[in-house]
Amino acid sequence: MNEFSDFAPLLVDPPTVSGFATTSWGEHARVRLRGTQTDGRLSMLVYECPAGFGPVRHLHREDDEIILMERGTIAVWTPRECRTAGPGDVVMLPKGVPHAWRSYGDERVRFQVIVTPGEFEPFFERIVERNLTLADQAELVTVSSEAGMDIIGPPLNDEEVATICAGGRV
Repeated sequence: MNEFSDFAPLLVDPPTVSGFATTSWGEHARVRLRGTQTDGRLSMLVYECPAGFGPVRHLHREDDEIILMERGTIAVWTPRECRTAGPGDVVMLPKGVPHAWRSYGDERVRFQVIVTPGEFEPFFERIVERNLTLADQAELVTVSSEAGMDIIGPPLNDEEVATICAGGRV
């Protein structure tokens, strides 16, 4: 035994096109680092969505969420501030802060998302396992709650996205 024998193993997750959970409405997500691999400190996912898509307004009860933008552009809303983010940008959404975002433009959005401590990790997998559609609102609220999220309102609409892109607040 040496002085480093108690350290966790080195984790390397190479890019792949397999293993994605794909929702019926076109979101793709794959867990890259699971909480079980990081002693419950964080989870990391790669995420893609169609142009024009955005989740409902929500908050994470326990998870801080960090988005590392790779492709496309999003309009981001919080009650305090609205901004846009594109390739290379990092977005920090602290736990307990209501937020939403929506992609705009013609391009699919792709980003890495880190959640800590990682309660959000199973969200997409549960949606796919249960074969949910956007019409299954009650079950989507349940899955969201199981993943540590509270739904607080509708997605951003076209007018709100246009306001955010023009530098305004909604």
